[in-house]
This record gives sequence, structure tokens and C-alpha cells, in this order.
Amino acid sequence: MQHFTTTIPTMKELEEWMFRKMQDLFTAAMRTALEKLDEIILEQRDRERYRVKAERETSMNTVFGNIRFKRRLYMDRQTGKYVYLLDQHLRFEGRGKVSPHLLETAIAFAAEGPSYRDSARRLEQLLGYPVLSHEAIREKLIEQAEKPVKAVEKRKARVLFVEVDGLYTKLQRRKRHGMEHAIAVVHEGWEQVGKRVRLTNKQHYLHRSEGDFWEGFGDFLTEQYAIDEDTWLVVGGDGASWIGECESYFHKCIYMLDRFHVARDLKRFVGHLPKIWKDARQALARQDPAALMAAVERVAIEEIAPDKREAWSAYKSFLRRHRKHLEDYRKTLEANGIDTTGMRPMGSAEAQMRVLTKRTKRGGYSWSERGARAMLTTVMRSKQAGWLEEADEHKVETPERVFSVRKILKDAIRPAKGCVDGMIRLLRSQWQSRPTGLALEGLKGY
Repeated sequence: MQHFTTTIPTMKELEEWMFRKMQDLFTAAMRTALEKLDEIILEQRDRERYRVKAERETSMNTVFGNIRFKRRLYMDRQTGKYVYLLDQHLRFEGRGKVSPHLLETAIAFAAEGPSYRDSARRLEQLLGYPVLSHEAIREKLIEQAEKPVKAVEKRKARVLFVEVDGLYTKLQRRKRHGMEHAIAVVHEGWEQVGKRVRLTNKQHYLHRSEGDFWEGFGDFLTEQYAIDEDTWLVVGGDGASWIGECESYFHKCIYMLDRFHVARDLKRFVGHLPKIWKDARQALARQDPAALMAAVERVAIEEIAPDKREAWSAYKSFLRRHRKHLEDYRKTLEANGIDTTGMRPMGSAEAQMRVLTKRTKRGGYSWSERGARAMLTTVMRSKQAGWLEEADEHKVETPERVFSVRKILKDAIRPAKGCVDGMIRLLRSQWQSRPTGLALEGLKGY
């Protein structure tokens, strides 16, 4: 080692140096590819409809750094508007200054939390340069959350399982201190994935309007599923009155009390009574309301703490009213000729809520109404079955010629060999539609 005349870099220094070189190579290759694609669109566009107006330079932040490239602005003779055909074909907003992949990464960091500031710091640490401020990430997240999603083909399902709950968030600078978001998780059953069980085709619904929750949820179901008079809904909830109204909105609906909430409340009252608490837990596990009520009725009022006796009496009345909602829903489905093989007890609502609570309540944050809804929507979309793509706002015809990025780069970096492989700049600018450009175009092949 003493014979080396140069200093060997550390692994960290070498890795950082290589990463910066890769960023430079990516920037040059990406610029070349974009400008070559713009030339292909220029050649294959509808010349009667689109006229070249100008060639303008723009910049865009990407996961490998900032890229500056030129693209052509066209006038659409049909609409009278100016458009960038490259942006439309690539389906991105060029004026946004942020690449779609980088934007998706920033939003994913923000959805994971714990804050927008932390997301901005993580992006800068990962990419080596300040990409977006925390406020810019927030605005981008809200903008994406409020965009319409691509319509999906309606699915058919004999039975749909719905877990409903409310999520409370604190509000900023409002007369009311907080608001409750009514949320539903819809799935088609359970599937075994290795040693774990996963909800099948999970979808989320966040109630946004001031109207009735179940009316809005019914509209959501008709958009997602081909529902008819034979479709059954199994709804799980914590016993809130607004959740129980589902039975009056849907013809074939089975309402179930969420066992997590029942067990939690029972432990609060009778957790100090080992025999009663054990019998109650076992009855809940078997979904046996008769055994559960028998265990509850055995509790003497003197065995309850004095400060909890009034609440205990009210909770016993609550369980009596909801006794039928503690029965196994599979018995009802089987009685109506539905195969219940693979169906499991309801009770995933609280687990789904924990995912949303982790981002909206951790750290004691307060939210604007718009910001809270946008964050909840973003987290929901990231967790449901299949990412729903945004609706296509600017649909244009795709160029007929098939090409590959590899060939584009190869052709672009090949050295020119004079007039044969050269290019007349006038034929690649807004002047191509003028008399001189048309004359030169007509000389092709001679």
C-alpha cells in the first residue's frame, strides 16, 4: 500500500462520486431522448391541424437532477389554443417543473410522514440537491388528491364486506376544534398470501359532502361494482347510530358490531374479573351472543367500580339492543344459499384506521379541512387494490411509428457525416411552414 502515489477514496466517497456521474449521464441522455421525441412528433403530427409556433427551452427537476431541454409549441387550428404536443404525448404537465416520478416519490414520502418538512429533507438527502420545499410538496399532494381518477370497469360481487368508522382530526384556526371523517373500507373477502391474510380488492371511501353518508357511499358502490337485488352487504362498525342506519338504506344488509370495540369496552368494565372476562372473550371469539350476554348478566353492580356503574348500566343496555348484531353473519348468508367458504369474522376496521391515524394524528398536528382530506385520500389510494390512475385530460393520437429509447439515444449520439446525415435547422423550426421551408421539403429525394 505504501507504493500508491494517489489517495484511494473511501467507499462512501466513491459511491457519492459515482452517483453524481450517473446523474450527469442521465441528464444528458434524458435531454437527448426528449428532444428526439419532439422531432418525431414534429414529423408525424397532423400538419393541417398543428402549426409550429416556436421552440422553447424549459427545465424540469427529476430524480437524477435538473434537466434543460427544448420542445416545440404548436397552435391548434381547431381550438385556437397553443399546446406542447410533447407534453401531451408523454402525459405530463411540462409547466409543473417536476417530473412525474419525482412527484410520485415526494408524495409517497409525505404520505408516510411524519411531516412535509421531513419529506423535503429526505428528498434532498437522497438526491443531493434541494428539490421541493415542504410547502411545495403539500400543494402538489393536495393538487394530486383532488384530481379525478380514471374510471374503472365495474366488478361483480355476490357479497361485499364494508368496514366503517370515523376518524377525528384537529383543525387549524377554526371555531370548531376538529372534525370527524366518515370512512368506509370495502373488500370482496379474504385471500391467503403465505402466512398472512389479505383483503381482496380493497377500496376506500371518504365522505366529503355535507349530505348523508350512506347516500354518498351508495353512489360510490354503484360506480365501482355491478350491484343488483342479489348483492349482499356485510357492514361492520362500532355501534354508532349513523353506522347502524345502513340497514335502512340497503335491502340485503347484515350489520355487525366490531368485536375489537366490544372487547375493548368490556375489558374497561370487567377486566378485573378474570372469570367473567375470560367467558366474555371466548363468547366473542365464537360469535355467540347468548353466551356473551349470559356472562354480562352475571356481573353484579357491586363488582363494578363506583365511578363506572352508571356507564356500565348504559353499556349493558347497548349490548341488549345490539344482540342480533353480534351473531355470525355467515349463518344468514348460508340460509340464503350463499357459500361462505373462506369467509372470516369481521373486524378489520380498527386495523385500517390505524394506518390513517398514524399519519394524521402522530405528532399532534392540526390540519386544514382541505389538507386533511387530501392526506387521507392520498394514503387511501396508496393502500387500495391497484393504484387508480388519473383521468386522461388531454388525449391525443399516438404517433404511428414504433420507436425505442435505446435507438433514439444511439442515433442521437452518432457523429454527423456531412450533408447526407446532416440536418437543415430551418426544417425543424417554425419556418418549415413558410414558402422557403415548403420548397426545401419538396426537394427531398432529389
